[in-house]
Amino acid sequence: MQDSQTRLLDKKILEFIHRHADRPSTEVDFQALAYAVFEYQFERNSHYRKFCLLEGKSPGRLKSWKDIPAMPAAGFKELVLATFPLRNAVRTFRTSGTTGQNKGAHLFDTLKLYEAAILPSFKKYLLPDGVNLSFYFLISPPAESRHSSLSHMMGVVSRHFAGGKGRYYAEKEKILLGALLRDLRRERKKVFLLATAFSLKAFLDFLKAKKIGLRLPGGSRLMETGGFKGRMKEVSKTALYAECKERLGLAPECCVSEYGMTELSSQFYDTTLADAAAGIKRKPFKTGPAWTRTLVVDPVTGRETKNGARGVLRHFDLANRGSVLAVQTEDFGRRSGEGFELLGRARGAELRGCSLSYEEFLAKTG
Repeated sequence: MQDSQTRLLDKKILEFIHRHADRPSTEVDFQALAYAVFEYQFERNSHYRKFCLLEGKSPGRLKSWKDIPAMPAAGFKELVLATFPLRNAVRTFRTSGTTGQNKGAHLFDTLKLYEAAILPSFKKYLLPDGVNLSFYFLISPPAESRHSSLSHMMGVVSRHFAGGKGRYYAEKEKILLGALLRDLRRERKKVFLLATAFSLKAFLDFLKAKKIGLRLPGGSRLMETGGFKGRMKEVSKTALYAECKERLGLAPECCVSEYGMTELSSQFYDTTLADAAAGIKRKPFKTGPAWTRTLVVDPVTGRETKNGARGVLRHFDLANRGSVLAVQTEDFGRRSGEGFELLGRARGAELRGCSLSYEEFLAKTG
């Protein structure tokens, strides 16, 4: 059961999401709600409050939303970051990783904000032309992967955009390559493949080994996400999409990379397909919805970089009401267009400047 303050804040966030589903938000509007969410989290998330105080930040002492302290993503592995009692959690999403790694946990006392945040961006960047598609998921179904935020997201997408008729071709960490090939050969509608980079490469390798080249119907498309998690040799996006063209007949402008984190509630997408649908010719970049902001910060100083310089990404997500709205990632990027370009993962030593206060905080907490 949520208290009245939480219900009111959630109502404001939902209204913000619906109001800005297809249009940008002003800095004034974003900052006002960001301050409200920060104050709420400062009061109710004890670990986050201690972290903020160590950085000398508290409600009423900020010059901008950019000053809201960003909790390192590692905090989701080492701390319980929630604004509510654990007994009120309705779902816990866990980060992926290799066996033996400590996995991060993102707790939710409601999925309303999370699910509301999924739909507008997905529609804008993956379904800009509104065509009728057959959905093929190379991702485990939600019922099998209850703690996977990606699987839950795909379930929401299937319900809202595929009438619940999307087909899944991954189960118990096994990709059903033969069944996928059979069904794609029979398909007459435009196809929408939604896959992790690992499962997509596995399917492409399967086709290559069998010397098979498919030609999916015109208007078909791909959403690819995630990395290879050490399960196979890394392949660049350029090389991966070149294989998609060769083996599936998908043009590069029909391939969209999604960037999401278990620690966030909102997702970021390449502008590739949306630009093509709108007849816009420019270098694609990653961008998020109006209730998010992304800074590129210097890994040594923690300050925002300038003029497209390389740095680490810091995300602000208003839909993250139940945990922390500001998350310091371990991902390198740089400012590009109206968004950013993803450049890969940072090593621990490269994040030294961004993590000093967090390490001091952990030492005091321990």
